[in-house]
Amino acid sequence: MANTLTSSQADGNTSKRGRLLLVLGVVLVAALGAGGFFLGNILSNRQPAAPAAPVVPPPIFVPLEAFTVNLKSDDGDRFLHTGLSLKVANAKDQARITEYLPEVRSRILLLLSAKQPPDLATVDGKRKLAQEIQNVISQPFAPNLPKQQILDVLFTSFVVQ
Repeated sequence: MANTLTSSQADGNTSKRGRLLLVLGVVLVAALGAGGFFLGNILSNRQPAAPAAPVVPPPIFVPLEAFTVNLKSDDGDRFLHTGLSLKVANAKDQARITEYLPEVRSRILLLLSAKQPPDLATVDGKRKLAQEIQNVISQPFAPNLPKQQILDVLFTSFVVQ
């Protein structure tokens, strides 16, 4: 009987120790989890996420060779020498303008040669010309093609003489 009591006491001490270690382990894991949670919250509050800046696509320009045309004038020979670039909406329009470049240049030359020097002397006259160029280039090059989206016509040089 003495042996039975001793082994029963040993089992009691071992089970108490096992329970104590189990409880301490659970408490330790809970403490580490809570500490990590609070530390994560503190660090995330210190460094607020910057709002994402909207991505602006780069502009697409189609530079054109300079134009030199005679102007309609009653007081002698006058000419216009101008360089320009077209700002287009997308790469498809850029490719289409490049493909139809002879027609683009012809449309612009016909428009420019119909102008008179006083029409081009003011800033408003130049703006009106840019709008007219935009309108004439926007028209489809063939019946089954869409219009080109010309966002702006930019003068790179402009001389009336």
